[in-house]
Amino acid sequence: MDAFNIRARLMNNSEQQRFSERKIQLARWFKKLIRPLGKVFWQTQFNYDPALEILPAGHLLSGFWQTERYLHNMHQLRLDLVLKVPLSAPAQKVSEVIDAVESVALHVRRGDYLKDQKTIARHGVCSQSYYQSAVDLVLAKKPMAEFFVFSDDPKWVKAHLQLPPQCTYVSEAHITAEEDLVLISGCKHQIIANSTFSWWGAWLNNNCDKIVVCPTPWFDDNNIVTKDLLPTNWHQLAKN
Repeated sequence: MDAFNIRARLMNNSEQQRFSERKIQLARWFKKLIRPLGKVFWQTQFNYDPALEILPAGHLLSGFWQTERYLHNMHQLRLDLVLKVPLSAPAQKVSEVIDAVESVALHVRRGDYLKDQKTIARHGVCSQSYYQSAVDLVLAKKPMAEFFVFSDDPKWVKAHLQLPPQCTYVSEAHITAEEDLVLISGCKHQIIANSTFSWWGAWLNNNCDKIVVCPTPWFDDNNIVTKDLLPTNWHQLAKN
């Protein structure tokens, strides 16, 4: 986050003492029973929480807050999420190609989701059929589409997905994570994973005619409420 031009400042020493790691962890344990606890307010679900409307200043908010219903000043937020420094030479080269074609960002996230049993049980992972259906959907609407792959497992993408010859594997270049996010948002369309990273990449896309394909359900854990998570104009396809 330090790479972006965000207005928010870091906590000072007094605030760090007020919101110690122990206090934050304690509030997390009791978040479904006592909210807030010690002025720490934890998100409990992935939907809009009206309790925030009456929460006084001075609280620490912990969560994803991943719904458009929280985004009242979208223009300012987009100004905040601009890099402080210009793109590196490799990223700038990709950006120029993205601007010149009917670009589609394809984000495939697998690595960290597959390493831990609790993580895979909670999140699940988007299947081959989801990605292939998403690619086919975009190509039906945009036959001249060129794909830009952002992935922690490009070998899996090459082995399992049928993509047009006009395809660039961005993640194989020497490009930082924050530049990946900017490049994803710079594409004219997005196919995203069940990942906050590519959710923001798609949301930050300013193209008024953008096509965004997203997976459903977002989580494999059916106890997690996500009714406000996905914008209504995004195309939802079955994750599995």
